[in-house]
Amino acid sequence: MVHYEVVAVAELGGALVREGKSLTSQQLARLGVGAVINELERAGERLRFKKVSGSGPESGWVSAKLLEKCEATKAAPTKYQGKSLLALAEAKVLEKGAPQALKESGKDGAGLLVASMALLAQGDLTGANEKAKAAQEALKGNKEQEASALLALALTTSEAKTALGHGMAAQAAFKEVGDKQMEASALTALANLRLSLKELSVAEALVKDALRIFHECKEVMQIVSSTSMTLWTPYDELTRIKDPEGEEAAEATLLEICTLKDTSTSTASVYQERAAYCKSKSDKLGQGQALQKMAEQLLESASKEALESSKEALELLQQAGDQKGTLSALHTAALATGDKSKVEEALKISRSLGDESSQVELLTTLSALHLRGHQKELAKTRAAEAQTLAKKLQDEPAAGRAAHAVASAMLASGETTEALALAKDAAKLLTGAARALALCTAAGAAASKEACELLRQAVPLFSAAKDAGGEATAKLQLATALLAYEGPLVEVFQSRSEAAGLAEQARCAFLVLGDQRSQGRASNVAAQSKILLNDLDGGIEAAMQGVVLARSCGDKELEAYALRTALAGMVSKGCSAKALRLAKEVKILFHKLGVKAIEESLDSLILQLEEELPKISPIQRMTITPKDTKINLSSNSLFTQATNCIVWSLPLTQMTYMMYLFELLKFVDDLKNIPDRVAFLVMTKGVMARHTGEMAASQFTGALGTTVWAVCRTIRLESPKLLVCTVDMPSSATTHEMTDCIRAAQLEPGPRNEIAFIVDRKNQLGKRPY
Repeated sequence: MVHYEVVAVAELGGALVREGKSLTSQQLARLGVGAVINELERAGERLRFKKVSGSGPESGWVSAKLLEKCEATKAAPTKYQGKSLLALAEAKVLEKGAPQALKESGKDGAGLLVASMALLAQGDLTGANEKAKAAQEALKGNKEQEASALLALALTTSEAKTALGHGMAAQAAFKEVGDKQMEASALTALANLRLSLKELSVAEALVKDALRIFHECKEVMQIVSSTSMTLWTPYDELTRIKDPEGEEAAEATLLEICTLKDTSTSTASVYQERAAYCKSKSDKLGQGQALQKMAEQLLESASKEALESSKEALELLQQAGDQKGTLSALHTAALATGDKSKVEEALKISRSLGDESSQVELLTTLSALHLRGHQKELAKTRAAEAQTLAKKLQDEPAAGRAAHAVASAMLASGETTEALALAKDAAKLLTGAARALALCTAAGAAASKEACELLRQAVPLFSAAKDAGGEATAKLQLATALLAYEGPLVEVFQSRSEAAGLAEQARCAFLVLGDQRSQGRASNVAAQSKILLNDLDGGIEAAMQGVVLARSCGDKELEAYALRTALAGMVSKGCSAKALRLAKEVKILFHKLGVKAIEESLDSLILQLEEELPKISPIQRMTITPKDTKINLSSNSLFTQATNCIVWSLPLTQMTYMMYLFELLKFVDDLKNIPDRVAFLVMTKGVMARHTGEMAASQFTGALGTTVWAVCRTIRLESPKLLVCTVDMPSSATTHEMTDCIRAAQLEPGPRNEIAFIVDRKNQLGKRPY
C-alpha cells in the first residue's frame, strides 16, 4: 500500500479534500501539513485516500500535487518511549510478542523484568511474580531500577493488599527520582488495586492524581542563542509527558469507577475535564471527541445538556475534519431531539465512508423515529434495510437490534403473529437490557399467559443491567398482562394480587425517577387491581392520584382512563350521585379524544345512574320585569343592560341557606363569562338589625343572612370585574319601602358597596337619615 505525506499547502492553510473526484463536488475540510494518508484509488491527478495520521478528514479526494510518497513506518503513530526498565520491558513485549521476548530475555535485572511482563501477557501470573521477585533482588541498590521491579511485583501479585504495599513503595520511589510518567503509571496501578478492594473513593482520588501528572505541563524558559541576541521564549515540550497510552489507561480506570458508582453525571464529568484539557492545548479534535462522549453519557439522564454538548462537539469535529466523529455527533443530536434530518445527514456521511456498521445503527434509529411519528411503513422499511446490512456483516447484536426494530414496526401495524416470532428471534441474538426490550416487545404481541412468561424473563435482565426505568416499565407491563389473565378463579385472584404489588413497585420506581407520566400509568393499573380485589377506597384513591399526575404532565388520554377507573370504583361502591357527575365529565374527555365506543358505553351508564337517583323537581323562580316597557330607565340604573333578576323567596323550612349560597355562587360564575362590567344587588333582611338601632334581637333568618354578606365580600376580592352591592332591608319594611331602599341603593350604594336601611315612621315626609 502506497503512503503519502502532505507537503504542500494551499493558500487557505491545508490540502483541500472533496467528497468526490470532481472539482465541483462538495468540500469537506483540509488535510494539515504532515498528515499521512494511504492511496485507495487514483484518477489522473486526483487521489482517493484513507487517513493514517495527522489532522483532517478520514477519507475523500485530494490533489496528488500536494502529496509526496513516504515510508510506511512514518504512518505509524509515535508511541511514548519510556526510560524506566519496566516501560522498556513492556515496549519490547509489545514489539516482539510475548514468546519471542521471553526467549530473548536475559538473566540480569532488565531481562528478568522482560520475562515477567512476557509471562504476565501469557497469563502465567505465578511465573511472572517469581521473575519480578528475582528482578528486585538483582536490582537492589539502584532506587530507580528497583522501583520498576516493585511496580512489576504489584502488577503480578494476586493478593491485593500485598500488591498494594509493593505499588505504594514503587510510587514513592518514582516520585523521589523524579520519573513523572512512572509515578503516574504507579498511581493508576494503585487505583486499580483499590478498585478491586471496593475502595471507590480512594481509587478515584488516586487516578485523578495520575491524570493530573499526565496532563501536567510546566511553563519553562528555553534559551535560544543567535548571533545578535539571546531570546527567552515560553516552551513546554521539555517537561510535558507525552504518554497517550498511559492517559487512556488512567481515564479508563476513572470511567470504570464512575460506572461502579452508577452515576452517569460523574462519568460525564470525566469527559468534561478531558474536553477542558484538550481546549487548553488547542486540540479541537480531542475536545470534540470528549464532548461527544460526554453527550452520549448524558443522553439518558439529561437530554437538553446532551444536545448542547453534541452540538458543540459537531462544530469542533467538522472543523477538525473528523467525519466519523461528525457522524456520531449527528446521531447523538438526533437521539436527543428526535430530528430525522440529522440521522439522514449522518447516514449520507456513513455511506460516503463505506461504514456499513454505523449505517445499521443509523437505520435502526431512523426506524424508531419514523415509528414515533406514526409512519409505520417507513419504519418497517428502514428496519428491514438495517437487518439486511447486519446479516451481511454477520454482526449478531446489530442484527438483533434491527430485527427488534422490524418487530416493533410490525406490532404497531397490527401484525402480531409475525412481530411475536421476530421479537423472540431478536431476543436470542441480544444480551442484557437489549434482550429484555425485545422480550417486552414480544410480550406486547403475545396472549396474556405467554406475555406474562416473557415479561418475567425480562424483569431480572433489566435488574442485572441496573436499568431502573426499564425494570419499572417491564413490571408495569407485567401487571397489565396479569390483569388480563383468564383462567381458574384461584389463579385469577393470585394474578390480580401479584399485579397490584407489581404496579405499586413500578409506581415507587417512577416516583424516584421523576417520570410523572409513567407514575400516573402505574397508579391507574394499581387502582384497577385494587378495585378488582374489592379494595374500593384504595382503588379510587390510586385512580385519582393518576388523574392528578396526568393533569400535571398534560396527558389527556391518561387523565380520561384514570377517571374512568375512578368511576368504576364509585359505581361499585354505590355512590350513584358522585358517579353520575364523574361519568358526565369522563364522557366529555373521551368525546374530545374521539373514542366513540367508550363514549357510547358511558351514555348507557349515565342513563342507568339517572334512573337509580330520585327525581328532583325544579325550584320555582320568579322573574320581575317592568310593567311599562317604555319606562325611561336611563342614568346609572342597573336596568340599562339586560339583567337576570333572581328572587329567593322560599321559606327556611324548604331550603337551607347553604343552598342559597351555592346558587348565588353559580349565578356569579355565569356572570364572569359576560365581557362587560356587570353590576347586581344582593338583598338581605334583618342582618343589620341591631347595628341600625332596632331594639329587638335579630331573628334566626337574619343571623343566617350574615353568611350571604361574607360570601359577597369574598366575591368582591376574587372577581373585581363584578360590581356587587349588598343591601340589608329592615325587618319591618313594607313592599313599597323595600322598593325605595332598592332605588336608593342603585343610586348610591356607599363607599364599600354595602348599605343597610332603617325605617323611621315618625319622619316619613322628612329627609331620611340614611
